[in-house]
Amino acid sequence: MLMLTLLPMTSAGLAVSGPSESRVPRAAEGDAIIRAVCDPRAALGRLKGCKQVSYGGRPIPEILGPQTRLTLSTVFPGSFTAANRQELLATFCTETESCSGETVLLRHTRGQWQAIGLVPGLIATNCLTYPRPGGTQAVVCLSESARNEPIGSALKTASWTGARVKVETVALFPLLAFRDFFNPGSAQCAGRWQLDPFSWDDRDRNADRVPDLTILAARTTYQGGPDLCRAGQGFNAQASGSVRNDLTFVWTGETLRPTGNTTAILDRYAKGR
Repeated sequence: MLMLTLLPMTSAGLAVSGPSESRVPRAAEGDAIIRAVCDPRAALGRLKGCKQVSYGGRPIPEILGPQTRLTLSTVFPGSFTAANRQELLATFCTETESCSGETVLLRHTRGQWQAIGLVPGLIATNCLTYPRPGGTQAVVCLSESARNEPIGSALKTASWTGARVKVETVALFPLLAFRDFFNPGSAQCAGRWQLDPFSWDDRDRNADRVPDLTILAARTTYQGGPDLCRAGQGFNAQASGSVRNDLTFVWTGETLRPTGNTTAILDRYAKGR
């Protein structure tokens, strides 16, 4: 049997192998994005009125707002609200056990970036674009879960109809060490299991010429009692068994839908009660 240490993720991001169109911004690009986000005309919730942080007289990719301090983590380009429109998602993270940050939609207009609005509930650090009707693109992310969700990772989609964004949580993968912080007495704690995505791949599985999505996850069961869900800051736990689960999702043109077998796995191991 294997002795494992369950540790919280950091804002460096979820370690998942496979394709991603998200990237770390270049220095000048990051400065331009921060100027747009901290523009006093931008209505961006807790980011409103922010300022770029300087260190030793040089600007760094951090912002300081009235409520929080955040680091520009990744950018993710695409045409989200209209075909052929130059846009990107910029994700700002806190330096905590999970990102707990904000993602902003920006648009390139007249040679500069303009902040359009927040994308609530989405951390766009490991993402792909998927085609939508009309030539726009949807966002598919396997990244850290957002604020007010169980600490762990999440598979999400985001799409825009005009100016309105819809973010859908397709699957959650909570960390066992933190599970009872959000859902005391959950089925996950009773079963002592953890489902950890470690790889993903987008390829067409139903011959409709649109990439579907497969996630490979390790499902591990640990020895121990209820204390496994209460440690919070990482703990040593002995694994009593681990198997691989293949999770398959079909792209409908608007969102991802799990296959029947994948739905059964998620119902049992990734939804709590």
